[in-house]
Amino acid sequence: MNFKQRLLRYIIGLGIGCLVVFVIFPNYDWLGWTPAKQMNKRIREATWVPSERGLCRMKCLNVDVARFDQARFYGEVDFGMSNVHEGTPRYQLNHEDLKFQILVEDTLITLIDVDRLSSAVTCDCK
Repeated sequence: MNFKQRLLRYIIGLGIGCLVVFVIFPNYDWLGWTPAKQMNKRIREATWVPSERGLCRMKCLNVDVARFDQARFYGEVDFGMSNVHEGTPRYQLNHEDLKFQILVEDTLITLIDVDRLSSAVTCDCK
């Protein structure tokens, strides 16, 4: 048996093995190890508290708590707009037309700011 035949049999066996694993474990999250998935899981599971500015901005933009909960569960973390290298990691969470600035600590998330994605809204918040 030459090298090409051995390589072909190896590839066929590897393919059949991968197919069997995918069939046996259909609900397994195969990309759960990626940073985005890990951060989304951490945001979903943590308890959250709003800061004074966060509460004021939510009232100004007419955003309720349920909308932030939807963003926690269905939103996407924008790593390009996040600042994770200075002090406490600050992430931007985008959902529908809103962006939420949050501080992520061990098991606590602090909502710092809320704004529209399309245009900045000015409010009298400190």
